[in-house]
Amino acid sequence: MGFQSGLLTGLYLVAILVAGGLAWSVWKLIKTLEKLANHVEASFRLFEKTAEEIRVTNAAVRKIISHAEKGVANVEHVTEGVRKFRKTLDAATGVLDFAVLPVLGSVAGVLAFSKTGMSHVVKRIFRKEGRHGK
Repeated sequence: MGFQSGLLTGLYLVAILVAGGLAWSVWKLIKTLEKLANHVEASFRLFEKTAEEIRVTNAAVRKIISHAEKGVANVEHVTEGVRKFRKTLDAATGVLDFAVLPVLGSVAGVLAFSKTGMSHVVKRIFRKEGRHGK
């Protein structure tokens, strides 16, 4: 019986050591899981913070895009105004080309001709060489 008792005592000690080792392993595993849970929670907080920053940035970008769209609309409005003014200017240029400029050319020709004619008449009248009887 002494041998069996010693063997059982040894087995108890081994069982206690194995149970202690398992308890220590479980305790370490629990601590590791707690650290992992803390890291996951910190990651979620960081994710939420990043999501909020993205939401704020998105709102700012939408505001910028809205201003840009208003600017584009203003540019389109000005461009349409310039196009309408250009059509008016083209019409006025056409009128100048086909109506006013020929008239001005004719008036200039008449004035030049009348100046030349008057100069010739004045020279004939007041020059002595040009008189027939003298």
